[in-house]
Amino acid sequence: MEFDANAALAETELAEAVDESVDNDDIDSEQVDEYDDELAEEVLMIDNVMLATLSAIEVITEKPLLEQAIVELDELIALIEVDMQGFNCDVEKRDQLLYLFYQQLGFAGDWRKWLELDSVLLHKVISSRNGVPLSLGTVFMYFAEHFEVEVKGILFPGQFVLRFGGEKNATYVDPADGQILTQHKLQVLLRGIEGNHALLTDDDLLEANNEMHYLRLLQVLKAALIRDEHFSYALRCIDLILELEPDEPYEIRDRGFLLQQLDCKKLASEDFAYFIEQCPDDPITRVLTAQLEELAVANDTIH
Repeated sequence: MEFDANAALAETELAEAVDESVDNDDIDSEQVDEYDDELAEEVLMIDNVMLATLSAIEVITEKPLLEQAIVELDELIALIEVDMQGFNCDVEKRDQLLYLFYQQLGFAGDWRKWLELDSVLLHKVISSRNGVPLSLGTVFMYFAEHFEVEVKGILFPGQFVLRFGGEKNATYVDPADGQILTQHKLQVLLRGIEGNHALLTDDDLLEANNEMHYLRLLQVLKAALIRDEHFSYALRCIDLILELEPDEPYEIRDRGFLLQQLDCKKLASEDFAYFIEQCPDDPITRVLTAQLEELAVANDTIH
């Protein structure tokens, strides 16, 4: 099961902030609109989820890690390169890669470590070969692309799932251990998330494109960062999410919670006001409305 970002945020007391600004006074509004449109088209094109996410982690942590992670990936691929040769049938290639990835290389998911940040950070997962289903599935898909094994990522409720084959003849696999998930097992997983009356539908098995996959990785990373009290990193993570979904009210709300705890009251008020306008029927709107009244009489702390 992946992290719940909202629950993690609610449980955490925040303590530090990152406040960066860009002066655009010399750019007229038409130029800004044109630039925003071009930027939106550019950031939405993610060719490789693994590389995009590692680059994002570099930005968030301000640590050069992409190059070393790629070196480690290449070394792992080299270890099984010979054993992947000679398989022409799609099913045989799939089964061989699953065996080599989980048995020979030893990638695995330990549910006792699923709340640990190192199980989410891809460069750590590559080194330790342990992670949450989402991070393990991401690494596996990188291997699958190299060896031309067709696989898709499925944003199953509460967990990432791998799908081999088309929708009508699909084989689903748990990225935590490489085991096949039957329809019955998928149903059990779903009920564990949504309750005993939940019924498995096609909507629960939607294929994730690169952008959706990347966003899910950032959202899970955000929750893990908050849980481990890396608050400045969490703010940078939200900034990256908003580059892809600039008007997403729930991300803006979460940013507001962070900013409020950091005593950036004016900025927090703006985020809360936006959420209230966009989601007037959300249960938390009443709470945020009351907080807006309190924030209105407070001065924003300068950082």
